[in-house]
Amino acid sequence: MRRPVAAIAAALALALGLSGCGEDNSTQTQPADKTAAASQTPKKNSRGNIVKHIGDEAGITGEDGKDVADWTVTKIIPDPTCSNPEHQQPEHGHFIEFDINAKTTENYNPNKYGSLDVGTAYRWQLIQKDGTQWNGMPGSAAAESCMVQTDKLPGSLNQNAKAQGKVIFDVPSLDGTLYYPQMGEGHGWEYPLG
Repeated sequence: MRRPVAAIAAALALALGLSGCGEDNSTQTQPADKTAAASQTPKKNSRGNIVKHIGDEAGITGEDGKDVADWTVTKIIPDPTCSNPEHQQPEHGHFIEFDINAKTTENYNPNKYGSLDVGTAYRWQLIQKDGTQWNGMPGSAAAESCMVQTDKLPGSLNQNAKAQGKVIFDVPSLDGTLYYPQMGEGHGWEYPLG
């Protein structure tokens, strides 16, 4: 699916403007997300999100129609074995591991699109099995402690980068979906946990 995401530019412009260190982003073009061929419209669920499963590619397409970033969840593991021998227990009940391959191209402009932060558990949200969005944060110090640093997907990727690794979430239930929002758009991608 390819659709405009003007809010990426707007949110970045707002954040940079508020910090006093940004540039004028008023002439930015709008990227689109990449989740299917250009001629196809992916199916959205009742929340307006695209449901993805293990092995499905998701990402962002630039204004020229070419891919600028994508990622694939290659594994979802409930209650994984932590690689850090000094890890903490989950704060919310359960760890869930996503193994992700992610990349950006030389055309991925972090000033325009923001950094690709699928590796940051705090950016994700849990939607419980009954459709209720959990009020907590799926990122936690305990989740961060689960894996040794070399196993983790970097928190964000900038221009012309690729990485693979694990993202650990700390959630109260193994049911529902983890949702990665498209910056500023109010929709994004959902990955069922069960």
